Amino acid sequence: MKPDTAILLLNLGGPVNLDQVEPFLFNLFADRELIRLPGPAWFQPTYAKGIARVRRKAAQGRYAEIGGGSPLLKESAAQAAGLRALLRSVGRNEPVKLLFRYTQPRAAGLLKALKRDGITRLLPVTLYPHDCEATTGSSVRELRREAAAMGLSVVPGVDSYATDKGYLAPLVDGIRAALDQLPYATVIFSAHSLPMKQIEAGDPYEKEIKATVAALKARIGDTPGGAVLAYQSRVGPIRWLSPSLRSTLKTFGGRDVIVVPISFVSEHIETLHELDILYRELAGKCGIRTYLRVKTPGTDPRYLDCLFRRTMEALP
Repeated sequence: MKPDTAILLLNLGGPVNLDQVEPFLFNLFADRELIRLPGPAWFQPTYAKGIARVRRKAAQGRYAEIGGGSPLLKESAAQAAGLRALLRSVGRNEPVKLLFRYTQPRAAGLLKALKRDGITRLLPVTLYPHDCEATTGSSVRELRREAAAMGLSVVPGVDSYATDKGYLAPLVDGIRAALDQLPYATVIFSAHSLPMKQIEAGDPYEKEIKATVAALKARIGDTPGGAVLAYQSRVGPIRWLSPSLRSTLKTFGGRDVIVVPISFVSEHIETLHELDILYRELAGKCGIRTYLRVKTPGTDPRYLDCLFRRTMEALP
């Protein structure tokens, strides 16, 4: 029997080549649900256009340093293939598709194709581990708007898994392997920052991040160098979650550090460039002896099992 439900893996997206960098930046900064720029809502697209133009060359330079584009599409496609294989192994034949917020595949075009294939229901599965109105929330709201315009329904899906064992296990292994090399290092959990306005409005993101940190600490136990939480990827002069990773690194001169990205499940610009290049250089300037970075879960079988279990729970 042909399925009437499609599983959609939600993620940010990223430019696959340098020509896509400026349109990506525009879509990012034009989204008032992600970044609320100063001024009225109607002016934000104009503001975003200017920001994208100004930032284009510098952003292209960063993407050039990691291979000429973001690997997020390729990595997310591999995660989708892994989830699809697990679903097929238990007899489920729902299509599993990627849905990005700021680059293709985007909602409008994807939903048209799915409707032609007889799909009537959409089940979103987030590739953001933490519930957040600016990421998963924004993606789901866009999905609902586009689905309603086409007469499709969006059913409750998977919106977070901050303490799921399958998401945590690859990170725990990475931390333990790093501690084997640097037993006295300080573990720095690094999460994408979020404007304080959104936290104060009730966004659950900070609570979910702290739940992940607590769960990881419980699994790795006490470490001689201790463990701290810091935030990366802040943009602009508004108040963001703190402390920043930049200011945190500056306090560990003469020490070893292990940086653990906890709000990303795939390698992309914020891990491959921000953590591996920008903050590694800063660590050297601050006198940090050794800087290690734990990899994201990627296609680790335990993470794929997390997605599989949660998706099976949500499927009708």
